Amino acid sequence: MQKRDYCGNRPTKLRLLFIDFFVDFFVSIFGDKRKKENIFPKKILLFNFGHLGDMLMMGYMINALKQNFPKIEIHLVAGRWCKDLIDKNELFDKVFYVNHYKTNRSSASDFAKFKLYLTDIIAFISIQKNQFYTHSFDFRYSGHNGNILLPFLNIDQKIGFGTVGYGGFLDKEYFIPQQNSHTIDIQVQGLNSLGLSINSNLILPKIFLPNDVSNLLHLDTPFFMIFPEAGADNKMVNHEFWMRIINILVEKKDDSKIVICGLTEYSRELIIKLSRENCHEKIVNAIGKLSILQINSLLEKSRGAVTLDSFPAHLASAQTQTLCLFKDGFGLEYFPINKFPVVVIHNHTPSKNIKDFRPNMNIGYISSFEDGDSFKDIIQGLENIFKLN
Repeated sequence: MQKRDYCGNRPTKLRLLFIDFFVDFFVSIFGDKRKKENIFPKKILLFNFGHLGDMLMMGYMINALKQNFPKIEIHLVAGRWCKDLIDKNELFDKVFYVNHYKTNRSSASDFAKFKLYLTDIIAFISIQKNQFYTHSFDFRYSGHNGNILLPFLNIDQKIGFGTVGYGGFLDKEYFIPQQNSHTIDIQVQGLNSLGLSINSNLILPKIFLPNDVSNLLHLDTPFFMIFPEAGADNKMVNHEFWMRIINILVEKKDDSKIVICGLTEYSRELIIKLSRENCHEKIVNAIGKLSILQINSLLEKSRGAVTLDSFPAHLASAQTQTLCLFKDGFGLEYFPINKFPVVVIHNHTPSKNIKDFRPNMNIGYISSFEDGDSFKDIIQGLENIFKLN
């Protein structure tokens, strides 16, 4: 059995070790023993059961792949929660939806999620009976991937990570580097096997989405965009924090609007508090009103954005100048891939000394987002990125 360094806590690692003992035994007896080196990529099946930020950054790598192999056909397996980002995306020739029950963030019960997952798998495998792929790639090295589906598919070379189990089904199995690394530098190992030289410092962020100007909120003046929500509660900050940030932008002696984006009650409560501060004339309430396509179109026209560690941070950094506030995140691993000037302020201690990651990116470390002295650094970053002083 191959030695693997699994992702997860001790019980998870022991469970994966137990499962992989039997997977490796099964593959050693029934697996394909053919040598599979140097297969030219013609038709690729991608798996990505992550969320919007994971999908966005994977697109940067797939764009680089297509630049090198322009005739390649690419099929994608993903959760339906990424539909708005991938349905009209020219990177993918065909999309299949499998809602992995472990990454499904809907309010449905665990049983309902698992039932939907099984239904999706059965439908997907039945469609794949007459499909053949030269390669499959799964870039997920933590969380949950599609390795368990590989024995049911007709793929010449299966490439991915064994860090979350079922690595024995892979023909080329990759692992996480010991040093602090960006997620693209971890994931791209599989594409490097095709002779591509890609890294997080040089890769270009390109958004393959059509413009949608059907609802631009009737904005006829310059505007900033604020994204006060994150995907996890520990990455959020309180309303008072945002009110201080927004008040600085409101006090600018011009007619710039402040567009507040969000989906939850948290952002609606923030709007109510802002209205009590008599700055409602400059505030535009966009909560629950915009699609991903519309947000993308607005970002292109905006003066800049302020975000937490979330999908909007990655989308905004590719479209406009952005202040990214990464509280209690993974530091360098998920820093945005920027095209425009970006200031990243974080409290991830292992990434404390990271200063030179990408061009036009200024990185600052603070010990706490609740500390008054640290907030001065945040204000300085805000003033610098948007040239307020």
